[in-house]
Amino acid sequence: MVLMGLALLGCHAEEPARADAPELDLNEPFTLAGGQEGLMASEDLRLRFAEVLEDSRCPTQVECFWTGQARIAVTVTTPGAPATNLTFNTNPAPGQTVKVGTAGPYRVELRSLDPYPETPDDPIPFEDYRATLLVRNR
Repeated sequence: MVLMGLALLGCHAEEPARADAPELDLNEPFTLAGGQEGLMASEDLRLRFAEVLEDSRCPTQVECFWTGQARIAVTVTTPGAPATNLTFNTNPAPGQTVKVGTAGPYRVELRSLDPYPETPDDPIPFEDYRATLLVRNR
């Protein structure tokens, strides 16, 4: 039994740090891939690019009557509080754009969402999306 515990402990000690969990800094833009989580250790804050809710942006190789929009969800976990789900919307129409949300004492801003669709026939895999965000104190 003791040997089994030591074997498990040895495996755990050799486990590499997650390369997909970047260290984030307050007041510095950072980018998360679809499904990726980042940690802001100085604030004990976690952000995860949780979901692409919609991407109806007009593909670059198509002529559209409407520019379309993308909506994404970002989950923010602050110390001592339940997770907050923020929804951002890139719709350029007045009153439709949502590029700022709040979670506890933090203000989270969506700076950009990439890549931009090229054709309507080539959906973008979730993992290929990149959300550039910025976190500030409110």
